[in-house]
Amino acid sequence: MSPEDIEKLLEDGLTLYGYGKTDDAIILWRKVLEIDPDNQKAIDYIQSAGYTGEQKAAEVHRVTTKDAEFININYIRDLLKSRRFELAYEFLEHLVEKDYSSNRQIMAYISLVKAQLIKIYNEELYNFKKVPKLNIKEQDIVKYNLDKSDGYIISMIDGYSSMEEIMQTISTVDRFELMKRFYKLTKLGITGF
Repeated sequence: MSPEDIEKLLEDGLTLYGYGKTDDAIILWRKVLEIDPDNQKAIDYIQSAGYTGEQKAAEVHRVTTKDAEFININYIRDLLKSRRFELAYEFLEHLVEKDYSSNRQIMAYISLVKAQLIKIYNEELYNFKKVPKLNIKEQDIVKYNLDKSDGYIISMIDGYSSMEEIMQTISTVDRFELMKRFYKLTKLGITGF
């Protein structure tokens, strides 16, 4: 993995930590230590999060591309075993961006995780048939530091249109991406029913 990949894992960990998902953040920071046992940022983040006893790995070794793929696959399997499908999907997307798209096993995992997420989204969001509402005041939306796509979805919530109708209106964005965004907004407590 490149220094940019490691930096991305560190940043993703900080984002998760900021959302209160400490265990998920620790997983990413430990992943950094598997790749770079002397990474002081990862060590500091883990210790700052209250995980004592974390030590630098005793032996530093060079990680080859094959080693990195093995570590990645094991990490994905760990995420799936712990039913952390969203984090697994984000990590898999990150791998595809970093030119692992030729790895058939990673691409197969993407399909499996995506199918599992669609099932979860449909179950938890009532098959997108319900009419969403905002659970927060409009002026409080900026506190969440959402991107433009999330803002656009929020602007479409009118109290009359179901999530399905809103998704059909937004035809320029991939359906799975819209499902994922609705789920995120609901989990953050921004939207509800």
